[in-house]
Amino acid sequence: MVENEILITGLFLGAGVLSYVVVPGLLVIWDRVLDHMGRTGKGGEVQKP
Repeated sequence: MVENEILITGLFLGAGVLSYVVVPGLLVIWDRVLDHMGRTGKGGEVQKP
């Protein structure tokens, strides 16, 4: 009975830490992808600002 509670608590804590690490990381990566797509345009050449 106690082992199950420890396991459930560990799963919740692990999910919380994972969400604090993975979600911001994905947002940063997506921001960089969009920035790169905006700079290069459709043809793949870098546009001058």
